[in-house]
This record gives sequence, C-alpha cells and structure tokens, in this order.
Amino acid sequence: MRPLSADDLDSDAAWLREVELRPDRWRDDDTRAVGLEQQGALVAAGMLWTSRAHADRYWAEIVVHPQSRRQGLGRSVFAHLGALRRRDLPFMTRGYVDEERLAFAFALGARTIQVVPPASVSTARRSVLRQHPSVVPASRVAFPRVMAAHAAMYEWIHRSWSPVADRFAEVVNAGLDEDLDLEASALALDADGGVRALAAVYRDVDPPVVCAETTRPDDADGERLVEGCLRYALDVLSARGVVDVEFDGHVTDPHFLPNWAKLAPGGRWFLLVEVPPHE
Repeated sequence: MRPLSADDLDSDAAWLREVELRPDRWRDDDTRAVGLEQQGALVAAGMLWTSRAHADRYWAEIVVHPQSRRQGLGRSVFAHLGALRRRDLPFMTRGYVDEERLAFAFALGARTIQVVPPASVSTARRSVLRQHPSVVPASRVAFPRVMAAHAAMYEWIHRSWSPVADRFAEVVNAGLDEDLDLEASALALDADGGVRALAAVYRDVDPPVVCAETTRPDDADGERLVEGCLRYALDVLSARGVVDVEFDGHVTDPHFLPNWAKLAPGGRWFLLVEVPPHE
C-alpha cells in the first residue's frame, strides 16, 4: 500500500477512471489517497476526504482492477483508509440502489442515512401544480438575499442527518452567480419581502437541476409555497422548450417531497449510506 500519485492518475489505466480519484493529500491531511500494488502493478486504489460544507463524515471511493475483484482487495484498501483518518469519523458514500458500489458498502456494514427518490421530471406535468401569488422570479430580489435563502434552505434540510460545517455557506454559494438561473428560479415572499421558499434552477448542467424547499423547517404553508415556486420554475423552463429536468432532494424534505410525487418522476432510487471504519 502506498500513496496515490499524480503519475498514477495520468496513466492510461481505464479502470482507475471508473471513480474520481485525486493524488494523496491534494488539499490537506483530511484528503488521502492510496494505491495497492501486487508484483509491481497497481491493482486497487481508494481515497477519503471531508466535505467543506459538512464536517460529520469522511467520503470514500474505492476501485479495483477488473481482473482482481472479489479477492478482498477493496476491503484491504478500505481498512487502510480507516487507519489514515485524522479524525474519528465514520465514512459515507452514495450510489444508485442497483450499483455494485452500494452492494460493496453494505457488505462493509453500511446503513442508509438518506434516500433520494427518482429524479427525472417532465415539464409537461407542471399543470398538476398550482401557482401562488407570493411567487416572484429570483431576478427581482437582490442577489445577497437570494444567496442567504439558498444557504438557509441547505442548512436545515441537512441538519438532521448531515449537519453543515461552520463556513458551509461559502461553499454551497460558491459560483452561484453563474450557476443559478435567476429568471427560472423562484422565490415565495412574505408581506415584508422576506424569502419563505425557494425553487433553485441550476443551469450549469443539462438537463437543468431543480432544488426547492422553504427557508425554515416550520413554515405552516411550506408545501403550498414550494408548490408555487416549482410551478413558476417549470413554466419558465417549458416556455423555453425544456422538456425534462432533474430534481435534487431527499425523502425527508417535507414540503418538496409531496410536490415531487405529484409530478410522477421517473428514474432510479439513490441512497446515501454511512459505513463504519474497519480495523
């Protein structure tokens, strides 16, 4: 077992590109990457890192050469990554329910911490959602207030299962001025102009990604406000000729999920899981 280098990642080994890997300590001592050699050849690799938006778990990625799989090498890499942790935190990973990566995680003792339902939504389904008079395009609101609403939404929807780090807002709002479609994104405002709900449309991907929720968890009209924000966003996208969008949310998002369900989404279920370290 040895540190993974930039030269390793620059090689023509296609199997190394099955997951996203980086050289050892690419950011700091919480970002480690290792390679496992047999007879002078690299046969497995893995890395751990901490999210800059969250501080509760290490993320992990592991890949094994196709001809060396099911020999326990992935477990060996995982155990070694566990010994490299600078802090006593569990691991986490994610994937679609039918992916081998999740089967491997569950074999290591993983438990599900979050579920993401199918994400593909047709804008043609938007008529099942009602409009709301308090909804305006995000372009009509000063951008610092949009960023504050975006961060507030992110913080509380992760609070119960993956609490945010101290400076999370800098991370989740980084590049938002370029990534957020302000004309398609929608805000539900109160009588004083405060933001109660948000449907954020990200234009840096194709198809566009939509994430929506209230800015605080206890809004009694939250489901209705999120519905209005989503209807506005889908109306704008449909008028542009956008046929499909991807929703980004969780089954624990109480005001988003009922509206998500009304839109009859398609696709695959996605899990985020926590994995205990192995000795």
